[in-house]
Formats: sequence, structure tokens, C-alpha cells
Amino acid sequence: METTKEAREGLRRFVDAKMEKDDALQALCDKKGVVLLAFVASYVPLKYNPASSGRATISTADEFGMEEALNRILGKMDKTKPKKAYLLINSLGGGVSSSFKIAQAIRDAFDDITVFVPHIAASGGTLLALTGNRIRMGVMSQLGPIDPQMPYPKYGFVSSNSIARAKRRLDRKFKKHLKEEIGYPDRHMVEMLDPVVYEEFHGWRIAVKEYLHTILKKTKYAPAGIDQISQNLIFAMPTHDFVIDKNMAKEMGLKVVPDGDSEEWDLMRNWFAKYVGEETDRHFIRYCIPKNVGGG
Repeated sequence: METTKEAREGLRRFVDAKMEKDDALQALCDKKGVVLLAFVASYVPLKYNPASSGRATISTADEFGMEEALNRILGKMDKTKPKKAYLLINSLGGGVSSSFKIAQAIRDAFDDITVFVPHIAASGGTLLALTGNRIRMGVMSQLGPIDPQMPYPKYGFVSSNSIARAKRRLDRKFKKHLKEEIGYPDRHMVEMLDPVVYEEFHGWRIAVKEYLHTILKKTKYAPAGIDQISQNLIFAMPTHDFVIDKNMAKEMGLKVVPDGDSEEWDLMRNWFAKYVGEETDRHFIRYCIPKNVGGG
């Protein structure tokens, strides 16, 4: 049986969570008295061999990575003082359960969070962005729908909304016509609808709604707005990769704020740029702790 120390060392080899060594970021960290925390997916996949490669998606490795980072951060901070963080996110998403667990861990760790999205926080990345008491976005920034993607026989992954919309359309058609009056393409689609698969899709949508409500409540969104935000982000968008820019996000009731301090924005954007071109199949998890609360 491994000792606790040996087990922790094993996990550390499995994740990519490190303290950031950058003078400009440390200066910002110290000046504002905030923790800087980055969760960045690169756009360059890791080449495994000539025929296959892998991109960063939110996964179990990121769960352990974020746990490791938060443990190190909170272990050095004064527990009697409010804990503030600037959270940098660039992610195309990934596993629903992992996204929720990471979002909840971040939200529970800090009293006040400012989220920076210089480019993309989509799907599970959007759930992480919603941990922010405020979300800063730029001209090219986007959030995305968080409708769960599920494996569908013969077609890979599809949105849970797609099968729900297909069933509603066929329901409407069959209510007005006999089976013999329905054309073969529609009959074929009906025959392909597996009730077990449909129930699985429905269950995942309910789960994502529960996860989203939990995060929005923890971030102190007004109860009256939570249902509408959920409706928009989970059910209303036409495609999973639909671009939700800063204006649309604000109209939805998300806590998007004006650009504000350009120096902060530029520093966080440069931090994102440092890692976005690196070859990897995991998220980079980096952090900086203000020296006046015990870091260094």
C-alpha cells in the first residue's frame, strides 16, 4: 500500500498544475491582493503517433490538477481574510461531471472571482466561467451553450437537443397522419429512435440543469433569472458551437462587465497566449499567490 505522500506524488505526475513564474503577473497579483489562476487549453493537439493525436478536454486529470492547485493556494493563504481570484479560462469543454466538479471547487475556494475569457470558454468551459462574480470578455471572446453531448450510434457525438427536437418534429407529424401516409425518410427516422438512448439524453439534460443551477446559486445570481439563463444556455441555442459574444451574454443576464483596466486585460491575455500554442492533450493549470498572504 502506498503512503499518502507517495500517492500524492503519483497524482502530481498525472496532472499539470504549477506555480507561474512571471514578474509581471506576480506584480499584478501583489498589487491587487488576488490569486491568479489559469485553466488554459491549447489549440495544438499532442501527437501520439503519425496516425493519432489528442486535444485538451476537461477530464479526470483536470479534476486532480485543479484540486492540487487549490490545495497549494489555500494552504498558503490567511483563512481569516476574504479570498479573491482572477480566473483565466480558455477551454472548449469536455466531460460534464468533471466540468461541474471543477467549477464547484473553484467557486467554493474563493469569496470573489473575476473571470477573464480572452477567447473561448465553451460548453464545460462556460460552466467554469459562470463561477465569476463578474466576467470580462473582449471583441473575440465567446461563451457557448452547455447542452450535453452524448454518443449516438453510428454518428459519434450529438447534442441532446438534436434528438429532442427530432422527436418533437416527428410527434407533430404523426399526430396528423396515419403511418401509411408518412414518407419513408420520416418512418426510417422513427425506427431509429431508441427509447433507451432518448431517456439517457433526457437524463443528461436534467443533470446539466441541476449542475448549472448549483453554480449560479453559489455565484449569487438572482433566483428569478436562474431559470431563464438555464433555458438559454441548455435548451435554446441552435447548435452546440453557437457563439455567445459579450453582448449576447449580457442580454442573457450573465455577469459580464465592461472591459475596465486594460493593463489587467492585456496581462491576462498575454498569459493565455503563452500556453495556447503549446502541444498538449491536457489543460495547463497555473497559479500565482500574492506575497502579502504567504505566497512567494
